[in-house]
Amino acid sequence: MAGFSSDEPFQMSLPSSFLFRAGRHGLAVLLIAFVSLGAQAQPASSSSSAPGSDFPSKPVRLLVGNTPGSAADVVARYVGQHLGEQWKQPVLVDNRAGAAGVLAVDAVTKAPADGHTLLLGADGPITILPSLQASLPYDPERDLAPVALLAETDFVLVAHPKTGFRTLQDLIAAAKRQPGKLNYASAGNGSPQQFAMETLKQRAGIFLTHIPYRGGPLGLADVISGQVDVMFIAVGPALQHIKTGKLVALATGGRQPHALLPQVPPVADSFKGFKAGTWFGLFAPVNTPKPVLDQLRADVQRLLSHPAAREDLAAQGVQVVVSDVQHFREQLRADARRFQDLVKTACIKVEL
Repeated sequence: MAGFSSDEPFQMSLPSSFLFRAGRHGLAVLLIAFVSLGAQAQPASSSSSAPGSDFPSKPVRLLVGNTPGSAADVVARYVGQHLGEQWKQPVLVDNRAGAAGVLAVDAVTKAPADGHTLLLGADGPITILPSLQASLPYDPERDLAPVALLAETDFVLVAHPKTGFRTLQDLIAAAKRQPGKLNYASAGNGSPQQFAMETLKQRAGIFLTHIPYRGGPLGLADVISGQVDVMFIAVGPALQHIKTGKLVALATGGRQPHALLPQVPPVADSFKGFKAGTWFGLFAPVNTPKPVLDQLRADVQRLLSHPAAREDLAAQGVQVVVSDVQHFREQLRADARRFQDLVKTACIKVEL
């Protein structure tokens, strides 16, 4: 509760043209100047350039529970590079893949709460796994402070060309003819990719064998090589392989066709309400001081509000989402409830 639950410092400076003259009226002039400036004082910018700000005072570590090349990694490196340039301190992206993102989250919850260790988190270890595994080493709501929702991406369902699948219906028909013969890759047990496929299996009444990997790009590589039949994956990492014919896009996970794959129909056209994708958010340890959290939010939102950031990330299949922290907290709670309900009503189980 404490984790998913402003006072700003004031700055005052004298105009550069202000001149003090020696003499008996100097003190009076000084007092009048300070009274006048105090009446006009405005809240200081939460940017790291604000006078008196000492954050960050050293390099910042940004942990990501995904492998290099994943959509989460793309967002982390983009945000880290630009924040590092603004802060004049390096932001070091630390990929802690494995255990469906649990390793990265756990490391951040145990780090000093000073803002110098942050998490680029996603729904898997934050809102999905708590519904599936009671023995997590952390409680997301208790141990994490949401900083900002950064972006989201739709998944695309891809197949190796040798399967002969060209549409979602091709896959479903084949799976019904030979239950269990087809397999699918995911980014790991309890990952959003697995959850997407398990939901599709339940909705379509089919069975495919799950092959978990230690990150989406590793699973994607085996689909490209033909060792695995199909996979849900973020649009960005798959896009070039779809264009070159190494992969066949069967369907997308959004409610509407994806801007980068407008010719590919959404799964929702066949199964109403279906949605498969993931979001990316910035988190800090729960006891991080409020002024640091406020500065982080302001700096990130300023960066992602710039049109260039939206265009750069959109080209990689990622949609920037800028919202206030209260909306982010509400989304986290709503997602957790949604996954809890899906696990119960659809009897979705994962091997953990």
